[in-house]
Amino acid sequence: MPLIVDKQAVRMDILMAFQRCIDRKPLTNVSLRDIAAEASMSHAKLLNYFDSKEELLVSYVRYTRDYMSEKCVAFMSYVARGRVGEQRPNATTQTYVLAHYNERVAELIKEEFAEWRRIMEKCLKRIYGDEVGAREAEGMMILIAGTFICNYNNALTGGISDNIIGSFDKLLQS
Repeated sequence: MPLIVDKQAVRMDILMAFQRCIDRKPLTNVSLRDIAAEASMSHAKLLNYFDSKEELLVSYVRYTRDYMSEKCVAFMSYVARGRVGEQRPNATTQTYVLAHYNERVAELIKEEFAEWRRIMEKCLKRIYGDEVGAREAEGMMILIAGTFICNYNNALTGGISDNIIGSFDKLLQS
């Protein structure tokens, strides 16, 4: 009986081997032989799955794009909708307005946003390095807080929640 090979699984194994290789040395210095050795296969076998380093690299970039888009969509869907039965605060907008009239509430709201900004900046730096900072963190906060506020006020149509990344992409291309 012939061996049945899951080609997609093998391709993913090779991409993960490539990722481990670029953790150790610059991408330009990683060879197909390095990747094959890391994937515990021969160079010839690797070439059955990827014709060239460029094809492997393009596949890795597509994998990264798809992975990150999936995670962004899941996160923004959570921001927009939450989980069933979750005890989310639903008077957020009212407390933000109340902060305009009550100093103690205003201080708490400022502390809340300062903490969000700090956490967001830390996460972004961990992912992208020091080239990102407070501006990018604040931009993400605006998107997230705006989505929360619009959702709590039933101002979202639902259309953007289904493809929020695609909607932002259209704005960036104009």
